Amino acid sequence: MHDGIEALFHDAASLHRLVDFIHQYCNEQKTSQTYVDATDDFFGYIDRLATGTKAFLRTTTESALPPRVNVIRTSLLSVKNYWRVLHTFIKPAADAHTLKIPSPLLNLAAEQVRQVPGMQGANVVVLLTPELMYFQMPHSDIKDAAINLSATIPEARFPRNLGFVELPYSQGPSFFNNLVIYHEIGHFVYEELSNSDPPVAALDGLASEMIRCLQKNVKPDFKTLDRNTQVYAITVLQNWVQEVFCDLFAIRLIGPAFTFASVELFGLLGLMGNTTQQVKFSDSHPAQACRFSEHLRQLQADGWWDLVKDIQAEQPQLVSTIANLPSTDYQLDLDSGLRADCGLIPAFLDLLPAVRDSVRGLTDGARAKADDFRCFTDHIEKCLAHGIVPSAPKDPDNVTVPDPIAVINAAFCFYLSALPKLMGNLEKQDRKNLEHRSKWTRRLEMWTMKAIEDFQVWTKCQAAANERSI
Repeated sequence: MHDGIEALFHDAASLHRLVDFIHQYCNEQKTSQTYVDATDDFFGYIDRLATGTKAFLRTTTESALPPRVNVIRTSLLSVKNYWRVLHTFIKPAADAHTLKIPSPLLNLAAEQVRQVPGMQGANVVVLLTPELMYFQMPHSDIKDAAINLSATIPEARFPRNLGFVELPYSQGPSFFNNLVIYHEIGHFVYEELSNSDPPVAALDGLASEMIRCLQKNVKPDFKTLDRNTQVYAITVLQNWVQEVFCDLFAIRLIGPAFTFASVELFGLLGLMGNTTQQVKFSDSHPAQACRFSEHLRQLQADGWWDLVKDIQAEQPQLVSTIANLPSTDYQLDLDSGLRADCGLIPAFLDLLPAVRDSVRGLTDGARAKADDFRCFTDHIEKCLAHGIVPSAPKDPDNVTVPDPIAVINAAFCFYLSALPKLMGNLEKQDRKNLEHRSKWTRRLEMWTMKAIEDFQVWTKCQAAANERSI
C-alpha cells in the first residue's frame, strides 16, 4: 500500500477513535442521567454528528487514491478542529444533569426567551465550570464552522437558536444565586439577534446610535482619532452596551430577584464593599454604580421598586446607595492608553436611552409583571413561613395558582428578610446557627423550585383540557 494512503488510514482511525469514544460517552450519560431539553437536544446533535463523521471517514478512506491524499487530509483537519471545539463543551454539559442544576428555573427561562421576537425555539445548554463566575459561551464561530463542515458532513449543521451558559459547579443545586443566569441568557439573545438575517431592528439601530454618540461626545473629534483608537473605543462601548442590555433583559424577565441575586453574587466575590471600585469602568464592564442605576430605573419603570424597597434587608438599601452615586464620580480604568477625559463615558451615558428602548421592545411579550407579585406575595410568604410549597390557589373559589415570577420574587424577599420567622416556627432551630440557616435556605429553594414545577404541570394540564374542549 502506498505510504501516503497508510498515513491517511492511520490519521482517520485516530479521529474515528476520538469520535467513537465521545459518541459512546454521550449515550452512556443519557442512559444514566436525566437532562433538561436543551442538553438532550445537544446530545442528539452529537449523536447525529458522530454517526455522520464516522460514515464520512469510512467512505472517504475506502475510496482514497494517492493523488487525493493531501486533499483528504486537509478535509480531515477541518473535521478534527470542529470536534476539538465541541470536546470542550461535552463534559461540562454531561456534568449538568438535573440533580446538579436548578432545572425548573432553566425550563422557565427557556419558555420566556422563546417569547422574544426572533428567538422562537431557543434553548440554552448549561455547562458546569470550576470558575466562580457565570459566563455565556459565544457560539457564532461554532455555527459558522458547522455550516462550512456541513458541505461534507450534512449532520454537522448546528441546531438553530441553541446556546451555552456556564454555571459554577458550587452553585449548581442552588436557586437564588442562579437567577443571575438570566444575564448570561441575555448575552445569548444579544448574540443570536445581532447575527440574524435580516438584522433585528431593535439591535440594528444601536450600532448607528453608538457612532452618533461617539462623534458627539469623544474629544478631540472622534473622526480625527487614529483607526486603532477608534476601533478600541467602539469595542469598549459595545462591551458596555451589551452588559447593560443583559442586566435590563434579566430584570424585565425576572424582576427585582435578579438585582438581589446580583448583589449576592458580587458580595460572594468581594466586589460590594469598595466605593472606589463601584465607580470604575473597565474595558469589559461599565461601573457597578452605573449598572445598578439602570437596575433601579427599570425596576421603578416596571412598578417593582415600590413593592420591594422597604423589605427588612440590606440589599434594597445597598442597591439604592450604589445606584445613586453621582455619574460625575465615574472613572475610566482601561488597559489601553485611551485618555480618561476623551468622552467615552459621556458617550455611553448618552447611548443608554437607546439601550433601554431596545430591551423594552424585545421583552414586552416575555416580561415579568409586578401586579402578579402584588396579588400573590402575602399568600406565598404565609405558605413559606409554615414550610408549605406555595403552589396552591390562595382562594378556594379561584383556581388561579401563583405565577412563577411572583413565587421567585416573594421567595427571594422572604429569604432576605423572613428566614428567621420560618426558623422560629420550628423546634431547636437557631437563626444564629449558620448550619441551621444554610439548611433552611436550601429547603426554601426546594419549595420555590417545586412551586415552579407545579405551575408548569398545571399550565400543561390546562392547555390539554382546552384542546379537548375544542
